[in-house]
Amino acid sequence: MKRYILRLVPAVLAGMIMVLSGCGGDGGYESAGDGGAEGDLPVASAESADPTWPESVPEGPIDFKKHVRPILIINCLECHNREDAPRNGNFIMETRALMMSTGSAPPALVPGDPDKSALITVMTLDPLHQRAMPPAPDKIWGVRLEILRRWIKEGAVWPEDVTLVHPREITEW
Repeated sequence: MKRYILRLVPAVLAGMIMVLSGCGGDGGYESAGDGGAEGDLPVASAESADPTWPESVPEGPIDFKKHVRPILIINCLECHNREDAPRNGNFIMETRALMMSTGSAPPALVPGDPDKSALITVMTLDPLHQRAMPPAPDKIWGVRLEILRRWIKEGAVWPEDVTLVHPREITEW
């Protein structure tokens, strides 16, 4: 829990700074966190120290294991796993096949089109919206959202041998 709170503090502060500075047009949450154009975000030439909270968008293609997997595990798998899915829209995110076939309106991914992917839609809803995911205050925005958008735009490549696990099962990335 302490580790979670320490990760949350920078996110809350960054969000406050974005809103206070007027970043994102009207200062609304969706505008401040929609990721905007890729050129608006820092691009990395080296890997970020924390894969669950990257500081910049990686150069070149998005690598599922390095860039997407940590974000999905930390932000989604606590609720969207086989055990807890019945209480969370019956949406399981452990494999690409499950992400494409479970939940109330599959598929959650439309490879090549992040704007038609329910995964991105629920992440960009107002934090107070009933369907917003992850629930406030854990919203995904900025660099992390842009990584997910680019991954989907690039075809949502997810190696078949990679299964996501509950965050409590992660010992190292």
